[in-house]
Amino acid sequence: MFILRFDFRRATPESTSMSDLISAALKMTEWADQHDALSVMFSEHHSSSDDYLPSPMILAAAAAARTETMSINVGALLALMYDPIKLAEDMSVLDHLSQGRVSYTIGLGYRLDEYAMFGIDPSRRGELMDECLDVLKRALSGERFTWRGRTIHVTPHPFTPGGPTIAYGGGSPAAARRAARHGLVFLPQSSDPELARIYDEAAMSAGNPTGMCLSPPPGAPTTVFVSQDPDRSWSVIGRHLLHDARTYADWMDGSLQSASSISNATSVDELRAENGPYRIVTPAGARELIAEFGVLVMQPLCGGLAPSLAWESLELFAGG
Repeated sequence: MFILRFDFRRATPESTSMSDLISAALKMTEWADQHDALSVMFSEHHSSSDDYLPSPMILAAAAAARTETMSINVGALLALMYDPIKLAEDMSVLDHLSQGRVSYTIGLGYRLDEYAMFGIDPSRRGELMDECLDVLKRALSGERFTWRGRTIHVTPHPFTPGGPTIAYGGGSPAAARRAARHGLVFLPQSSDPELARIYDEAAMSAGNPTGMCLSPPPGAPTTVFVSQDPDRSWSVIGRHLLHDARTYADWMDGSLQSASSISNATSVDELRAENGPYRIVTPAGARELIAEFGVLVMQPLCGGLAPSLAWESLELFAGG
């Protein structure tokens, strides 16, 4: 029971090239499909100095073409950075390519640089997202309608009746309410039970189903590596994990410090001592994590890690 996640950020310019990381990631998705992975996820950010993936749907399409049964998730999909009509068309085609295996977790985003790059007024982001979600769902339904003076009819209709699965992610009460109003599964970034209460309250007010707030288990790690010698592995790959941790913490600037994936560590030693979202464990430790949390989330190329080191972790996990 495991999930792979890829974002292609690189800790240093000397890290593995982007083309090599992408090639390795696609080979790893094939491997994951053959080893009964629950899902592979491709994440999105823009204008990042460390080359964070800006086009996750392209990678999702490539992964869908090279796999047969595994689910593929684009998350978070920063929907405000797209024209929702063109996004609906791309989703529909990808739904056919994957035969319904690609799902989406839409996020609002939180980086001012990204809003500026795409001409988005951050003070209007909430209302713009509500409009985007409404238009996206209507477009995927095959409905003919008019939006902003444009006549809309998206074809082909999706492979999945009603369109591909779309969830909404976030870490705030506003995000919980937005997901509930639109009848979307809510995937919060923390295990705060208050978000589930807020979601259900808003869902009832909107006449939508309750109980669709799926919080991460408290204490569950979000980036796990498997090693026969964790001490050695921390010394070799720790700086890559620290880069990932520090960059996320700096981006969020305290706004989402409750997120289960956020670390406050400032050194490799601190990151290890936290025993939090970033962990290196033995095969036995990996089995214990699966027993405790139900799934192991692995980010094999974290921080631009060399594919050869990433494969060591994956193959040790598979053999453990």
